[in-house]
Amino acid sequence: MKARITATALVLLSLAVCLIPVPAHAGFLTLSLSQGPVGTNVSIPSVTGYGLGNYQLYWGETDQLIGQGEVQQGMATIAFIVPEAVRGKHKVTLKIAGEFFNSEFTVTPSISLSIDQGTVDSNLTVTGRGFNANESNIQILYDNSPVETGIAASNKGSWQSTFKVPKSSRGQHTIDTTGTTPSSEVEDKVFTIIPKIDANPSYGWVGTTVGVYGSGFASGETNIRVTYDGVTVKIGIAADASGSWQSSFSVPASSKGSHDIRAYGAITNEADLVAANFSVSPGIKLEPVSGYIGGAIHVGDGLWVSGVGFEANESGIRVTFDGSLNISNIVADARGSWSDRLEIPLCSKGEHTIDASGEITRATDIVDAIVIVSPRIELNPASGAIGSDITVHGDGFAENQVITISYDGVQVSTNAATDNKGSFTTSFKVPESRAGDHTVTVTDATASVFSASVNVESTPPPIPNPIFPEAGGEFGFLNTTPITFNWTDVEDPSGVYYILEISPSANFAGTVIRKEGLTASEYTLTDNEGLTKGNYYWRVKAVDGADNQSEWTNGQLFEVGGLNWWLILIIIAVVAVVIIIIWRLVSVSRKDEWK
Repeated sequence: MKARITATALVLLSLAVCLIPVPAHAGFLTLSLSQGPVGTNVSIPSVTGYGLGNYQLYWGETDQLIGQGEVQQGMATIAFIVPEAVRGKHKVTLKIAGEFFNSEFTVTPSISLSIDQGTVDSNLTVTGRGFNANESNIQILYDNSPVETGIAASNKGSWQSTFKVPKSSRGQHTIDTTGTTPSSEVEDKVFTIIPKIDANPSYGWVGTTVGVYGSGFASGETNIRVTYDGVTVKIGIAADASGSWQSSFSVPASSKGSHDIRAYGAITNEADLVAANFSVSPGIKLEPVSGYIGGAIHVGDGLWVSGVGFEANESGIRVTFDGSLNISNIVADARGSWSDRLEIPLCSKGEHTIDASGEITRATDIVDAIVIVSPRIELNPASGAIGSDITVHGDGFAENQVITISYDGVQVSTNAATDNKGSFTTSFKVPESRAGDHTVTVTDATASVFSASVNVESTPPPIPNPIFPEAGGEFGFLNTTPITFNWTDVEDPSGVYYILEISPSANFAGTVIRKEGLTASEYTLTDNEGLTKGNYYWRVKAVDGADNQSEWTNGQLFEVGGLNWWLILIIIAVVAVVIIIIWRLVSVSRKDEWK
């Protein structure tokens, strides 16, 4: 019986000894992989072959602890992740049951991408691991072209850099690195470009010019068109070699809110790309009823006020001028647009605000439109004679200011002033001036200024009728004879003066007397102007206050008489004899009285 027990015990002991694992290669550690990048999952197969019990797993020469636990019967593997480490071989040590087992693992350089697809200009982060310790001048290559340079690794061979994806066509693009570590050791990564469009600005009014920029389309793609809410707004666009293009369009009538901007071409479908949005804000715009945009605007002028970007079919829309109601009961159409006419009310010069609001759209939602009112004057009548009254009405000047009226730069008398809306009415008399247009200028103390033209009448006065001397008249027996010339009166609204000419020539080429500015319809020659013997012609014309001149009268011939020299001597002799006879008679008479 005892012998049976002993035999049984020996058998059991033999079985137990057989179940204790013995390492296949004492001191050597077997790994599932012998090389790979940082982060690789590595396992130690048949782990019970190294012993049972607590274990520690160490990395590198510094014995960095990368794993620990307990190896139990039936356990298949121990797994670990390759820690951050520089490029090259690293020792892996397993300590179990007081025994050490070693192996080597070669770390290979690697890169990883933060995202594997995106759009041009998106941020892409590249992380490198397993490079040389403190390696410098590392470059990131995008399709073999450097996009980032001067990158330095840490003492553990790791680095990270972020860049914007350069212009490139749709599809896959290679990302690699180079430096002291050859690019051939680094596995390339693939980044896929998704087409997209950008819009600038991304918000505004209907009518805003929007720039559209496409990227990530096919290289040289043609027949690209842009749509706004599905409606084509631009056609005939072609991409360049990098799949980029740009164009622009004017935002069509559309209601308030966000609207899709998309594009497609011969290769790229609308569904392929990242779309852009444009947010329509309500706004108003102004256009003159007549004239041109940018021209001066005055009180009473008409403006078309157009609203865009309001709610579809919004009602109760009203327009204000400087906060006062000007137009009401406007209804927008299905696209949120409307238009109505506004007349500039009485107001002073300068900036004035036009605003709008509706049942839904608030006035604060809308950027005010600014209109600049300029001064203006009207003359009534716009033409007249010298001395006539001209009424001047002005508006759009500065409020409560004394005004000055000038006629051809010369101030005319006025004491007028503008009211609290910059308006005034006054008058002045047309001063003496030539016929034609003359400038009337109104200014105030704030340098508001406006000019208009007044036309002085240009109708010449009637031709006078000569009365005396009559044609063929004769005058005088002496060598010089004063004569009185007379003609009919002429009337003119501007007043009249006359010009008289006397000449021995029928064509008045040798005029001997010319008298200007004669206000009476007659003139008597002075003693110094006496005419000598001979034939003469005289004529006269009328000139009004505006320097309008009548035609000359026909030249009237008259004769100034005179005695011959020998006849004059005889007359003198006779007169002398008469005087002597009279003297003698007087002398005889006195002698008789003395006797």
